[in-house]
Amino acid sequence: MTTYRRQQRLTLWLLFMPLGLFVGTVTGCDDPEAGGSSVTEEKKVPVRVAAVALQTMRETVRGIGTLRAAETVEIKPEIDGFIREIHFTEGGSVNKDELLVSIDDRKLKHQLEATKAALQMAQVRFTDAQRRLKRMQDLVTQAAADQDELDQIETEFLAAKAEVERMQAETELVQARLDDTQLRAPFSGVISERSVDVGDYVQTGSHLATLHRVSQMEIAFSLPERFMGRTKMNQPVAVSVGAFPGRVFAGGVYFVSPQIDETTRDFLVKATVENPEGLLKPGAFGTAVVTIDVREGVCVVPEKALVATREGYIIFVVDEQTARRREVQVGLRETGTAEIRSGLGPGELVVTEGQLSVSDGTAVKLLQGEGEATAQGTPSSPSRSERRP
Repeated sequence: MTTYRRQQRLTLWLLFMPLGLFVGTVTGCDDPEAGGSSVTEEKKVPVRVAAVALQTMRETVRGIGTLRAAETVEIKPEIDGFIREIHFTEGGSVNKDELLVSIDDRKLKHQLEATKAALQMAQVRFTDAQRRLKRMQDLVTQAAADQDELDQIETEFLAAKAEVERMQAETELVQARLDDTQLRAPFSGVISERSVDVGDYVQTGSHLATLHRVSQMEIAFSLPERFMGRTKMNQPVAVSVGAFPGRVFAGGVYFVSPQIDETTRDFLVKATVENPEGLLKPGAFGTAVVTIDVREGVCVVPEKALVATREGYIIFVVDEQTARRREVQVGLRETGTAEIRSGLGPGELVVTEGQLSVSDGTAVKLLQGEGEATAQGTPSSPSRSERRP
């Protein structure tokens, strides 16, 4: 009997032993120490982040116009005559007071010699009349001559004096006309092609050439009236032209029209542009970008971090591997960068990739590799937000 019970117990133990091993195996899969953490990690949403940085943003507005030389003058003679010599090279540079054109001056030189000789004779007569007047005054004082004789001598003296003054004026006039035969540059610049040749007869006011001062250029352009109150004198202007892609020429606003065009609702702005190398040419088509506002030390994020909603924009901020929804106010924007006026602080990490897969409170995993930001953020550097008319 005892032996039979022992056999029965042994049989039951052998039957239930595999079941216990199976239960133990299933229980071991749920053990946190046996791999539970890897399951939690797989549930995290992978994202890339960037740090909120501080940098300077510039608000700009663009206008288009035509470049002109700061000073332009037409070279024209003030007297009639034949062109004797042309001293400049077409398209070349000239300095201030440099001789450009000579007009035949031989007749004027002869006339000047004649007037100088006449002036010399008038001065001799004046000197003689002055001496006679002095002697006659002495005789009248001594009662050796009467007043009538003195009056006659005074009349001759005044006539001689007037003749000297007339001849002096005539001499100066001839000298001025002689000087007009030498046409000189009123300022340094670049001269155009000539419109006359040596030997041509020119009249007063005939066009000979055009001189441009190109060391400084001007550009006139129009801006929409909404920028009227924000466009001011001396604001920085950056000008670019098609002939030099990627090159920017610095300048500044020097004129803002006090009125708005009723037809276009635009107002006129003029700016000077520095051109020390002479690369810019009069008549070139240019684009002027005016800086109307500079904001230093503002928070910026990559533009792709913004998520548009009906109410505005939101950004997901990563805090201890958890995404937090944050409503933000967006300011200036440029290609790839947006200013955040409120809602974020410097150094915070914002989601730039994967934000469409997360919501407020979602656990996230930061992806490694290219594009990942650090807590320090990106270097602070100036940027520009451009507004086009």
